[in-house]
Amino acid sequence: MGRHTEASTTRTTRPPEGQARTLLESFPRVLHHTAKNWKRLMDDRLRERGLSQPRWMAMLHLSKHPQGMMQRELADEMGIECASLAGLLDRMAADGWVERRPCQTDRRAKLVFLSAKSADTLDQIRRVAAQVTRDLLADVPAGELQACRKLLDAINERAQCLSREASDQ
Repeated sequence: MGRHTEASTTRTTRPPEGQARTLLESFPRVLHHTAKNWKRLMDDRLRERGLSQPRWMAMLHLSKHPQGMMQRELADEMGIECASLAGLLDRMAADGWVERRPCQTDRRAKLVFLSAKSADTLDQIRRVAAQVTRDLLADVPAGELQACRKLLDAINERAQCLSREASDQ
């Protein structure tokens, strides 16, 4: 019930200088390793179903774009080089998972679409993803998850803004 001064409030809400520096230095590493381990768990569970990480990642990204995607856009979303993606898409097309169709607005470009054959596999991928999410977040209180999501959205928005600013210069 005591009165809070600015100094006492600051002490309770901000870590000491050295601790703050360590937190700032470790945050990107922890974020990276969390995403990497999450993806690894997905990969382990989907490998049992005969799906490689590049294949299931391409299918998930393409599923968000029913109107198709240009190959370079898909490569950007997946964080890989276009040359690496080309071979993957060749194999996926040969196996009947994707189709390449001419782009109506750019005669030189082809759009990549998921084929009808991929629907059942995509459902499996989504079920595994949902289960992995439930397994990893089972003990996280809803309020903490909401706060984390809000923070990650803000960081992502800021990163996109800074990236746009850098590309404009």
